[in-house]
Amino acid sequence: MELKLTDGKYVLGEGRAPEELDGAAELAQRAALRLQVHRGAFLPLPEYGSRLWQLGRVPRAERETAARQFVLEALSDETALTLETLELVEGADGDAALKLTLSYAGGTLDLTAGI
Repeated sequence: MELKLTDGKYVLGEGRAPEELDGAAELAQRAALRLQVHRGAFLPLPEYGSRLWQLGRVPRAERETAARQFVLEALSDETALTLETLELVEGADGDAALKLTLSYAGGTLDLTAGI
């Protein structure tokens, strides 16, 4: 079980006790955090996080391949999860998002990660 986070803060439930996550919600939160955190930014665990923030430096034709590599790298410690699909959606304004489908023993998770 993990504590539920929203915008980097613990979510408080009844009696102001932190809410807990388990199952699919726990897996989804762990995956999302690993994708959002810049790899190397968390000093106690320098291998934690992803390099997705570096996609802008990759030539456009190679970005989806690089994104797949960065996601697999970030989620390598999450052995319960398998990347099934990845779609890189790039907007005209320079914004980008990844749409991911991850599978686990109990089903699938759909995640969208802004880049």
